This record gives sequence, structure tokens and C-alpha cells, in this order.
Amino acid sequence: MTISDSSDTSTAILLQRIELERAGRLEAEQLLEQKSRLLIQTNMDLLRSSIALEKEAQRSKAVFDTAAEGIIIFDDDGSIESLNTAARSIFGLDEGSLEGLNLCRLFPDAAFCQSPEDGCFISGLRELTGENHEVSGRRTDGTTVQLEFVLSSFTHSDRVSHSGIVRDLTRRKTLESRLAQAQKLESVGQLAAGIAHELNTPIQFVGDNTRFLKESFHAIEEILNRIEMLIEQEKSNDAFRDFAKTIQDIYLEYDLPFVRTEIPLAIDQTLQGADNVARIVRAMKVFSHPGTKEFQEVDINACLESTLTVSRNEWKYCAKVETIFSPQLPRLFCLPGELNQAFLNLIVNGAHAIQAKKKDTQGLITITTRLEGNNILIDIQDSGTGIPESIRNRIFDPFFTTKGVGKGTGQGLSICYNIIVEMHKGSITFDSVENVGSTFHVSLPLNLRNSPKVMQE
Repeated sequence: MTISDSSDTSTAILLQRIELERAGRLEAEQLLEQKSRLLIQTNMDLLRSSIALEKEAQRSKAVFDTAAEGIIIFDDDGSIESLNTAARSIFGLDEGSLEGLNLCRLFPDAAFCQSPEDGCFISGLRELTGENHEVSGRRTDGTTVQLEFVLSSFTHSDRVSHSGIVRDLTRRKTLESRLAQAQKLESVGQLAAGIAHELNTPIQFVGDNTRFLKESFHAIEEILNRIEMLIEQEKSNDAFRDFAKTIQDIYLEYDLPFVRTEIPLAIDQTLQGADNVARIVRAMKVFSHPGTKEFQEVDINACLESTLTVSRNEWKYCAKVETIFSPQLPRLFCLPGELNQAFLNLIVNGAHAIQAKKKDTQGLITITTRLEGNNILIDIQDSGTGIPESIRNRIFDPFFTTKGVGKGTGQGLSICYNIIVEMHKGSITFDSVENVGSTFHVSLPLNLRNSPKVMQE
């Protein structure tokens, strides 16, 4: 083998090795590129999953925050982890930190919060699991609210948490109370209307017969006068003297002068009483008439007069009533039955405020009507105890009352607000001075007939 042949062989081996190394490098590059593409694809999949999870988390948070019912998440000792917007609104909480906020701060009167230190907090709560229960909650301003509460539990991150769904029952309770009162008033109204109808006939003939007696007594009085004149004229007549003495004895025996004086008074009082009963019957028929659910044109002064008549027993022992009614009031397009109820509540409320003063002298209720622009204004003023400053922002709240147990439902002023503001698009405000009295100002619009909301209703 020559030197040239040896050199060619070495070159061939070198080229072969270079070719093998190039093929290996190309294979490695292809494998690296494949791995890189796989890694990029994996990262993209992870990114998409992360974005999907983020969207799902945002969606879940949006559902949580915008849920119509209040949602409270808390742990075993009652420490609150999160609240949604509805729950914050129910309890009057701002968007601040939840640090230190405990379930028993929101439900201090609930049975499950009475002795949590004994370890029965969660056991008491478990009684609420899966079922709706009514509990009392407390807002940050100290007011209470009736709530529906249902508990459920769930596990996440190897720990157990609890969720409570709360629903504000204020509106439902208000509607239930109004429905019950409406049903009661409907029954009473139908009964009263029937009684008024039945009373009307006997009262009419009592009045007619009494008027007949009054007219007849004039004739009897005339006869008696003639007899007296005859006795005076014939006193000197011996033949008539014994008869005259007999007549005079009868006069004295039956005290006829007193009878002749008192009979006309008794008849007048009977007629006055019959007229009063007839007036009360007419007012009761107007006040208790079931009417319709449609708006009608009525005389507000007449509505107030009938309401004063049927409520007289509430105020006659404690107050005098003065009315200053404008005679130029136009007829109002309204729901007369509902307005009568609102006026009744305001008048009775004023009478109760006067009674609460416990004065020996009678108080005063003054009712004024007037026209101002396109509104009829009604002022109902009483000389009662007034409204304390601390509760003035709550008097129209449902179920709020300062009266003792068994007197008042806490619905009177709330119903007035609903009737005047919600039903008739008017307004009700008040001025009050403690131990001096209060004045409620009611404004009712005359253009309610053209209101789109009323037309829809």
C-alpha cells in the first residue's frame, strides 16, 4: 500500500465519521425541535387551562357577588370568610375587611349563637342544614331584620367550610301582613256594610215615628193649654169648681208641668240620636264599602269626614277634633278605600299619641285640607307626645312600633307610606316636637289619572 492509498483510506474514514456525526446532530436537532414543540404545546395547554380556570373563577365570583340571595361563607367557629353583595346589603356592611367578623355578630339572638363557648355552635347550626328557618338578624345600625336562613357544608383544600343562604323576609312579611289585614278589613267591611244596611231601616222608622210624636205632641200641648185656660176662666163657677180641682190634682199627681217640659226635650234628643246613628251608618257604609280596585274620583273632604265618624270611639275620650277643610278642592282620582285606611291610621295614631301623654285635659287633633298647585295637601296634627329624634328615620319601617305588646302591629305608618307613596305617587312627611305634638303632611297629585304607572297598574 502506497502512501497515497493510506491517505485516501483515512480521508474516507474521516468523511464517514463526519457524515455519521452530521446525521446524529440532525437527529438530535429534530428530537430537540420535537421536544420543544411538545413543551410549547404543553405550555399553551396549561395557559389555556389557566385562562379557562381564571374565567371560571371570575364567573363563579360574579355569580357569587350578583346572587339575589345573601351568601355567607364561614368556618367551624363562625368566623366569616366571605360575603356576597346581597349579604352585605342585608346587614348594612360596607366593602371593608371581614377580619374579626363573626356569624354571631350578624345573628346575636339566634339559638345557635347563645352558647358557642360550649362547643355547640356547629351542632346548633346543623339543625338548619337543608331546611329553611326564620331567624332574626341585626344590621350595623342596630335594627333587626327577619331572615330566612339555610345552611350547607362543603370541603375544599382538605378543610370543611359552611355556607349560609339568607333571604330578607321584610317584603314578604309586609305583604303577608297587608294581605292578612286586607282580608280582615274585607271581612269587617262586608260585615259592617251588612249591619249598616240592616240598621238603616229601623233607624228610619224610629226617626219617622219620633217626628210623628213630636208633631202629635204639639196637638196635645195645644189641648192642655186650652184646658188650663178653661180652668182659669171657670174657677168662680161653683158647678165647675170640683171638676177643675180634680184636673189640678191630676196635674200635680203626674207632675204634668215637668212632663210637658221634658217630653219635647226627650223627643229632640231622640231625633238627634237617630240622626247621629243614621250619620254613622252612612259613614260606615261609605268607609267599609269594598268598592273596586280601580281608581275613582272622590271628595277628599267627604272621605275625611266619614273616617272621623267611624274612628270617633278612638279619639272622643282623649281629644277634640277641629277640621279646616277647603271648599274649593277638586275631586281626586284615587283608590278611596285605601286612602280611607291611610287617613284612619294617621288619625288613630294621633289619638294614641295624645293618650300616651296621660293628661287630664283633652288634646287636640286638627285636620286641614287645601289645594297647592297640582296637589291636594292634607295636614293631620295632634298634640301628643311627639316622635323622639332617635326613631324618626324608622317610623315608616314595617313592624316598627313604640306601642306596648297587644297595641298596634307596627304596620300602621308603613301601610300609610305604601298607600300614599307607592299607590298614589304622593308624599308623606312629618314635623314633630317631643311632648308638643306631630303633624303629618300628605300630598296627593291631581294628575295621577295621566300617570303611565297608574295606567299600567
